[in-house]
Amino acid sequence: MILDRLIFWGLCAVLILLPLPFGATEEWAVFGFEVAAVVLYALHLIREWKGGGSSPRVNETVGPEKGGALPAYLKILLFVFLALSVVQLVPLPMGFIRVVSPGTSGAWDALSREGMGLAREGGWRTLSLIPALSSYELAKVAAYALFAWLIFKRVRRKTDVEIFVLVLVIGAALQSLYGLAEHFGGTEQIFGYKKVNYVGSATGTFINRNHFSGFLEMLFPLALGYLLARTKFFGLRKGLSLKEKVLWLGQEKLQKAVVIGLVPVLIGLGIIFSRSRTGIFVFLATLALAAVLISAAGWSGGGGRRVAGTVRTVALVVLFAAVLIGIRPVIERFSWSDLEKEQRPVFYRNTLGIVSDYPLTGTGAGTFQNAYPRYQKKSTPWLLDHAHNDYLEILAESGLPGGGCLILAAFGILVVLYGRWAGRRDPFVKGILLGALLGITALLIHSLTDFNLRIPANAAYFVALYALALRLSVMGRHNRSASGVYIAAEPEESGRPVNRAGIRSAGPEEQGRA
Repeated sequence: MILDRLIFWGLCAVLILLPLPFGATEEWAVFGFEVAAVVLYALHLIREWKGGGSSPRVNETVGPEKGGALPAYLKILLFVFLALSVVQLVPLPMGFIRVVSPGTSGAWDALSREGMGLAREGGWRTLSLIPALSSYELAKVAAYALFAWLIFKRVRRKTDVEIFVLVLVIGAALQSLYGLAEHFGGTEQIFGYKKVNYVGSATGTFINRNHFSGFLEMLFPLALGYLLARTKFFGLRKGLSLKEKVLWLGQEKLQKAVVIGLVPVLIGLGIIFSRSRTGIFVFLATLALAAVLISAAGWSGGGGRRVAGTVRTVALVVLFAAVLIGIRPVIERFSWSDLEKEQRPVFYRNTLGIVSDYPLTGTGAGTFQNAYPRYQKKSTPWLLDHAHNDYLEILAESGLPGGGCLILAAFGILVVLYGRWAGRRDPFVKGILLGALLGITALLIHSLTDFNLRIPANAAYFVALYALALRLSVMGRHNRSASGVYIAAEPEESGRPVNRAGIRSAGPEEQGRA
């Protein structure tokens, strides 16, 4: 049991600390994350070897794992991507490389002519232009996968899920609060370091406002989903007397729900004042998608109208607060003169040139910055390190087969999870699962115009949401009677009568104390 708690809180601690060193873009932060993932996995192996810890109670388990949480074809796609990533690092005969990747062989030949590429014995080279960088990226991918797997395995009970979600959303709220405080306070610093870029925008502990916005975009829906899981506390019944209404408003659970409602509002304000154009668009799109899904799929217990009303209320409060604070600097980001300065279409065209020259094998994971200058038509005073489009970058580095498999797997898993979400009935599972899925969707949309998935903190949170969603998607599957009627996985308190205001009377112990 001690190891269970140690692993669980270790996962939470990693997610809280990871965004602090500028989104974990520092080398030591990446190394620390990889070490943490390995150490936590080692503790998991020790726990399994000892067989310690009690099994979850029946009403807390997340359903049987028979057959796995993912369909076999999605696992195959992920395996193909990883296998091809490893193949990029294996020395191969130059004759074979010339056949499967003429672009790679041409690059090696050019380096050899310049005396910069020393051939291995027998003329063997790797498909990756820079194997050291590809090894570095593959180590990160392995750490992400291991971290996500640990979350799926160790965040097993409803109480664990709730604590885990609260850790994530409270961390995001603190990030937003810090970013807003530095921005409106006029200091424009990150832990004492004076910001040079993106002055005038909230960035939290991130350097780039778009990465800060991407971080919050994932967690705003999760905070909203947690609020939706608690909307049953907002239902005021009709025909109540004044006394009953006062008693209803005085419920501790209702007051907690109101406090919970302030968290997505705070995160939403952080997104708006990051002044990220794509971030603001994704924020509004997330709210619209949430409303559509709630309307289309309905909500158990007849609470669909209340749930939809909660989403609208959060959206209106965020927008009203933004207008009240001062939204003009945000609107100026959408001016035509500002849009004309964008060079992303140029980046995309040049990146497509890389894809066309390295279609099967790519240039190697992590080598975009080194391959891009050859395709840059105009000289610039800075070196482009990312394509500002995660999809094009992964296709350029991993090729159409490898990168395509990863992209198909990401969207395929999401489609499967949305299908499972529609069939869930437990309001707790339904609310939080919706939030996790919308958070994943938000970053997948933002990835069309930026490179959030190349920021270690955002990538770790992204895979964490996938793991959480997979765990929630099988929650309560076994809790059905033989007749198919749903049985709540976490039953309400029983044995306590409910008055007309929806307030439970005190139990025998409380009455005795009274």
